[in-house]
Amino acid sequence: MKHALFASLLAAGGLFGAPACQASPNDPQEAARRAVLTGEACPAVGDKVFFFWMEPQSAEPGEMISLQPYWTDMPGGYNSVPAGCIGDLNVVPAEAGSFSRDETGTAFLTISPDVEAGARVRVEGTYRGRHPIGGPIEVFSAEQNPLVGYWRQDDETCPPDSAVKELVFSGGGDLTVTWTPFEVYKDYWAAFDYDPATGAFSFEVEGGNQIPEDMVTEGRARIEGDRLIFEDIFLGTPSQAKGGCRSDFLR
Repeated sequence: MKHALFASLLAAGGLFGAPACQASPNDPQEAARRAVLTGEACPAVGDKVFFFWMEPQSAEPGEMISLQPYWTDMPGGYNSVPAGCIGDLNVVPAEAGSFSRDETGTAFLTISPDVEAGARVRVEGTYRGRHPIGGPIEVFSAEQNPLVGYWRQDDETCPPDSAVKELVFSGGGDLTVTWTPFEVYKDYWAAFDYDPATGAFSFEVEGGNQIPEDMVTEGRARIEGDRLIFEDIFLGTPSQAKGGCRSDFLR
């Protein structure tokens, strides 16, 4: 998974991508699109892979997203650079969002309220005016997909070493399961399908580093407050545990 994410950054506009189109001089957002820091304020780190996030960001229409830049030269590596050094900002499609900056110079992208759930958006820019940087965004509706976000099981309600520490649902219909989080490591990843009206839930594993043999992939799910409750669904027993955990998940 680490290497797949790293490779996707390269393909999506890392070392070999082209800078986004320059903003028009008459663009009312020109100031927000333009870098506010230059020269020695923007460290030269060489031809690395620059990114805002390593995995697609999930966002709802109208949501504001902070554009904090990072660079890496290895899978899982995060090295921050000053946010004010990011310029030539652009969003694809152009009508999908608008830019602003705060007093620190950090840029923000606000997803247009007219963007439909299920749309894929990409934000692009440059670091120091020549290094391409970008990130994909999956637009979703919390009403249609209330599972999106991070969930976890409580160690105290699970057999030793069996609690899922990260269950992550994306706005694009994917989930990842991790028992021992480290950098971008995931134990396995899957596509999921959920009907909030009936509670019907299923998932299909697409790959992983540790895929348990005792998973139950079809059943029901419901949310009560900040608690996710599975019926019949079981994410599996990790190799380091003697028994699996069937406790509820917490946000």
